[in-house]
Amino acid sequence: MYRNIPSLSYLLFLLIYSSLVYCQRSPLKVEKDSAVYELLKHYHHYDELKQLLNTWTNSYTKLTQLFSVGTTNKGRELFVMRLTSPTTTINDDEHDEFQLLKPKFKWIANMHGDETIGREMMIALIYYLLLNSKSDSRINRLLSTTDIYIMPSMNPDGFEQAVEGSCDGQAPSGRENSLNIDLNRDFPSPYQSLKSMTNGTRGDLFYGRQQETIAVMKWILKENFVLSANLHGGSLVASYPYDETRTHQSIYAESPDDDLFRFLAHTYAEKHSTMNKRVECGEQFTDGITNGANWYDVSGGMQDFNYLHSNTFEITLELSCCKYPSSNDGLLQKEWDKNKEALLTYMEMTHFGVKGFIRDTLTRTGISGALIQIQGILHPVRSVTSGAYWRLLLPGSYNITVTASGYIAQTKHNINIINENSTNALRLDFDLQPSTQDMPISAENISAINSIYDTLSNYAKQLTSDSRDELLRTLLEPTVNFQYHIYDSLVTKLKELNAKYPNITTLYTIGQSVEKRNLWVMIISDHPLIHEAGEPEVRYVGNVHGDETVGRECLLLLIEYLCINYQKNDYITKLIDNVRIHILPTLNPDGFEYDYKQAKHAEGKGRLNSHDVDLNRNFPRIELEQSLKADVAKPKTEFSNNQNRLDKFSTGKYLLEPEVHAAIHWSLIYPFVLSGNLHGGALVANYPFDSRIKDSTRQESKSPDDSTFVMLSKSYSQAHRQMFKDQSCIQFHDGITNGAAWYVIEGGMQDWSYVYTSNMEITIEVGCEKYPKENELEIYWNDNKGALLAFMTQVVHGIRGFVFDIKTQTAISGASIYVHGIEHNVSSYRDGDFFRILSPGIYDITAERNGYISETKRNILVTNQSSTYIEFKLKPKYSSDVETSDKNSSKLEKIYNKSKEFVLHRTLFLIIVGILALTFAMIFGVIVLYLRGRSYSIISSQSRVGFQRYEPIPQDENDTFTMSRNNRHKTIRNTHALPSDSEEDETLFSPETQRAIFA
Repeated sequence: MYRNIPSLSYLLFLLIYSSLVYCQRSPLKVEKDSAVYELLKHYHHYDELKQLLNTWTNSYTKLTQLFSVGTTNKGRELFVMRLTSPTTTINDDEHDEFQLLKPKFKWIANMHGDETIGREMMIALIYYLLLNSKSDSRINRLLSTTDIYIMPSMNPDGFEQAVEGSCDGQAPSGRENSLNIDLNRDFPSPYQSLKSMTNGTRGDLFYGRQQETIAVMKWILKENFVLSANLHGGSLVASYPYDETRTHQSIYAESPDDDLFRFLAHTYAEKHSTMNKRVECGEQFTDGITNGANWYDVSGGMQDFNYLHSNTFEITLELSCCKYPSSNDGLLQKEWDKNKEALLTYMEMTHFGVKGFIRDTLTRTGISGALIQIQGILHPVRSVTSGAYWRLLLPGSYNITVTASGYIAQTKHNINIINENSTNALRLDFDLQPSTQDMPISAENISAINSIYDTLSNYAKQLTSDSRDELLRTLLEPTVNFQYHIYDSLVTKLKELNAKYPNITTLYTIGQSVEKRNLWVMIISDHPLIHEAGEPEVRYVGNVHGDETVGRECLLLLIEYLCINYQKNDYITKLIDNVRIHILPTLNPDGFEYDYKQAKHAEGKGRLNSHDVDLNRNFPRIELEQSLKADVAKPKTEFSNNQNRLDKFSTGKYLLEPEVHAAIHWSLIYPFVLSGNLHGGALVANYPFDSRIKDSTRQESKSPDDSTFVMLSKSYSQAHRQMFKDQSCIQFHDGITNGAAWYVIEGGMQDWSYVYTSNMEITIEVGCEKYPKENELEIYWNDNKGALLAFMTQVVHGIRGFVFDIKTQTAISGASIYVHGIEHNVSSYRDGDFFRILSPGIYDITAERNGYISETKRNILVTNQSSTYIEFKLKPKYSSDVETSDKNSSKLEKIYNKSKEFVLHRTLFLIIVGILALTFAMIFGVIVLYLRGRSYSIISSQSRVGFQRYEPIPQDENDTFTMSRNNRHKTIRNTHALPSDSEEDETLFSPETQRAIFA
């Protein structure tokens, strides 16, 4: 009897514990869970899904809004259920800050028709949220603070074709839509050109895509979602951007927000009951997450489109090993239990980071389209119509900058993100002060900038003179040991400088090398995070060849040199305040690391990258042809800086190395005006072209901007202590050379930069030794530091200005700035600002833009001091009449230009004018002789013939012509003429009508 007491006690304990557990789940809760389980007994086809959604919408009118974003090829609706409390319209909540700051979240499932678990999870989630909207505080809070959009099926046509129980997706599977197109390969790709129309012209973002894809794209671009996930099947993993790489290989494709994406994916996998168990479905994913491209490359995927084209952060969730498992044995209920907590937690992460309003400080109205930029993360988001914004961020301290066209940029430093409240992101508002950048700037501002540029120009001239050292002695020197910095120490040094000078520096990476080393760039500017309208940007690139090391170390020293002298030296302060400087110490860190480890340097493969490719031969090649000037080459029409899209260089035609691809992308997104790339092995400033016209026998390959490039090259060589003396290892007159005149290079960076961007770039060989000893680095630094300053200061020369719409006074980006006689254009940037370096002279300048009538400014004087400010105000083309007028004016313009060029050829012009004058003189003489003979013949005939119209002019004084004045106008009356039909003679100009009678 007593032996049974322990077992009875144990049973009693279990009974009490079970009762407690049951009590924690109220009968109502159990009933609602049972309702969801009941719903998940089977899959729901289109008609039943439609009926369910309509029923729920009618039953929960204050929480739901059902709509369709479009239809499939077979006419099925792409339903979206919106759930939030309350579902107010824009007009209802336009003054309610809480509603305006409510972030938008979306789920999209079943874009592959045969991947079905996600579809049913979304149906269950809708029902679960509605059932628990009042009774569950967590659900109530989620619906009150989040605007949730759920699309259960993006591919209902494919789902209807798919077969339940099919796991492997074998055709016909229903994966594709009704036209057999994979919708997750149908979105725009950053590495493929937009599709061409039948007439050969490039279509827009939507052209040639499926109905379902277009509908979802437009929805994404319209709604400004903050966080999203798309649900798939066939594996069990959370995948994050990027899905695609340039080479389309299975390699890690890191996005600027890689840490954040990893956290989002990890959170879902961790909350899922089995996803993070390392091995599922025969595949192994550490912690249940993977980078998309590292798993396999997906070109044209929806996940990357969200991140690249909108404010949305999206991940892809693979929810089951079997794509379309049988619903028998409660499988869908089990999947719901696995996913429910992960689904709820993931939605709550919409409230991580920072949010707020961006407003006009004077009118207090919201500013839409403002850029929100986080220092160190090259991925801005934009504010929406109300001025509201959201930016997901991990915990940490951030510098956040907001820029908007027509406003002064604002930065808030050391913003501490904690993310302790899962329902409310940190509130951070920005009030922007209006500026005049969208309107013609004042004469006072122009004069002030001109004065600063004159001062900078004078400093640069001093650096090219004998008083160079006098100026350099006023600058503080970096307190460093002269030594080589391997990659880790280089990065550490850059981060230390960024931390020490946060107000004038920002550090970012443009990509990675083959061996996954980041290509770090330091910006130095008074506003390092933004492009200031009207302020030029310059760059230096070092260590393109890994074994040419002096440039790498000089650029690292230059960064510190600039920072320590800011606010202490007038030259450096004015330079940093008025020029945005980008410095990339090494484009080839892999090559340097290899050569650094060798016993003998600059003798092996250190020059090349890890794929044994010379990066300065890997840029897209330029084909040249003869220009209008006999000794000048120009790029062929297809090689144009009007075609500077990244996808142009991402095709298989160009086998670009990752370092080169990164440099190209960098060049296309920043409006660089001037650039120098530093090499070693000689002492010379080398300018375009490096390549040559095919079969040309000319030694030099002059570009259209040859005189300007000579000026730029001399600015470096003459400011260098040795380069201009023609006494180095290889002698060059004045220390400069045309590239092809030295030796021909195909695929070089400087030619590509000049042809495809608005950037004037030269190649600078900074020393005869490629890899000198460390104890010689100080000598190289002292030789080059003044030249590095003088060269970048050349950006203040030439012309600068803005292009505006004359009617709206808004900036016009992408306008071509054409200098007559120079076959090379530059373009205006997003604020309408442009810069064009030119050697001194007098120029005619034209601004052109599609949709506008071009405008020409004539006889613009460019000096060797400050750049000349020009403002273009373009008139929009409204009708065919305007276009016809524009064509006529264009023809007249061409006639004028050709006439002007003809006149400028003085010798030929004088010869032709002389011949014409002699010809006219001879013709005139013949006419005079003819008239005299004719007069004699008439007089003779009059003596023989009796009829005559006019009587002989009398010689009597009283019968001569009578002159009188009628109505204050002089008239001449011939008393011998036959009478006219009018009683009064008609004057040539009538004061009554105020018009000329004869035109």
